[in-house]
Amino acid sequence: MSTLTSGRILSIDLFRGLTILVMVFVNELAGIADIPAWMKHVAADADTMTFVDLVFPAFLFIVGMSIPFAVQARVSKGDNSWEVFKHGLVRALGLIIIGFYMVNSIGGYDASAMAISIPLWTFCMYISVLLVWCSLPKDWSNALQLSVRAVGIAGLAILWWLFEGPDNTWMTYQWWGILGLIGWAYLFALIAYLLVGQRPLLIGLVALGFIGLFPLFAQFEGQSGLLGWFAQENRNHTHTAMVLAGTLMSLLCFDNRYPKRHLNLGLYILVSGILAYVSCQLWPISKIWATPSWALLSIFFCSVLFALFYQLLEVQKYTGIVKVFEPAANNPLLIYILPYILAAGLGSLGLTLRPEALSSGVPGMLWSVAFALAMMVLVTLLNRVGVRLKL
Repeated sequence: MSTLTSGRILSIDLFRGLTILVMVFVNELAGIADIPAWMKHVAADADTMTFVDLVFPAFLFIVGMSIPFAVQARVSKGDNSWEVFKHGLVRALGLIIIGFYMVNSIGGYDASAMAISIPLWTFCMYISVLLVWCSLPKDWSNALQLSVRAVGIAGLAILWWLFEGPDNTWMTYQWWGILGLIGWAYLFALIAYLLVGQRPLLIGLVALGFIGLFPLFAQFEGQSGLLGWFAQENRNHTHTAMVLAGTLMSLLCFDNRYPKRHLNLGLYILVSGILAYVSCQLWPISKIWATPSWALLSIFFCSVLFALFYQLLEVQKYTGIVKVFEPAANNPLLIYILPYILAAGLGSLGLTLRPEALSSGVPGMLWSVAFALAMMVLVTLLNRVGVRLKL
């Protein structure tokens, strides 16, 4: 029997929409020169972080907050744990595959050996992704829907064959990309949740356990075999901890077994703050290395932000603000890849997305703000004609 609050949770919608909108903003801002240091990712060994380094953890946190509700929805339809896992596995693999293709479209290719230009290859890749994972009209026959998916899959296969890396290689693993990292963290967190269930204390302990894997596997970096692979993928464990931290937040705020929600929020913020402070004495802060201190600081900041959203929407009922971010909240994957699709499409025609005059300083910063808002308008228009992208 479900113990979670039913219906849409507006505070989660606001957090998701704002996070993905800021993610589009900072992605565009990354190509702008002559901007303040606090608007950039910091170096791996800087032992600090900026708000830009918090965007990815915030999205992981949001993914975790959605897990209990997604599982509840599947169970209410009659799925057992194994069926829920299979559904989650398909979603995770979709993110991992898209992330893998995206990484190879950015680097690791030999442009001189490619049969088509890399911008055209990239544009075709995104079109194939849309064909495989976009929502199709419900009145289409199963045969027609399967045909569209098959064309998309065939497109990805052909693009794999057309890809030329150094020394006549095909696509290779470099890193998983942002979407791939989200896919792995989501999968590990979902498995943990299905094993542990709606038990906040155990969820919290498992999250800390995943963080504890960082120093454990770090000593095996560079080695071959299974331990060497886990050491290489060490940051996935830290990312999983942040997903589970979001899951824990959902249980404390929206599980009807725990009605003292302000107390729960306060304790969450206090404990995460203490853990973040202690971790900063033990490890440097680094998003690139995905250190425990970066993870716990991010969890603390996310908990403070969500407490604010919870107070505004769930308590004070200032719900109008949600409509502003609704397009991004309902279509996070589509709005995330839209800039890449536009850049690749224009690049295949020899054009650029951003004017040179808006590539530095204050004009560049204003362009990045306007660009993020334009993407939100565009995704709204795409939704109205039925274009959605959900795994």
